[in-house]
Amino acid sequence: MSPDRYRFGKSHRLLKPSEYRHVFQRARKRAARGFTLYICPNTLGHPRLGIAISRKCVPGAVMRNRARRIIREGFRLRAHTLGGVDIVFLGRPGLAGQGREELRAVVNAQLAEIEQCARC
Repeated sequence: MSPDRYRFGKSHRLLKPSEYRHVFQRARKRAARGFTLYICPNTLGHPRLGIAISRKCVPGAVMRNRARRIIREGFRLRAHTLGGVDIVFLGRPGLAGQGREELRAVVNAQLAEIEQCARC
């Protein structure tokens, strides 16, 4: 396996507000513990990730940044199997009470479900 397979470059991110708006308007929503996931197919042939965790739902910057790092890491390791899909993780108030391992388990479970849908 080449190291490029596991990179998380700009092409794998939702960068512009218009890209987020597009996903929010057309996506299927899925609830997870601490998150709402928005999943929308794209025509790029590779997945893109967006993360929106506000101060209102997770007051501490340390926890917000930890959640972002865990989401990015899980996505980075599975991106080559997800196909052409845009994913936005939107934080919810239950996110603040989760530990690192619990958060990692939730993110990996959600990405595994998306991966199963991509294979169908």
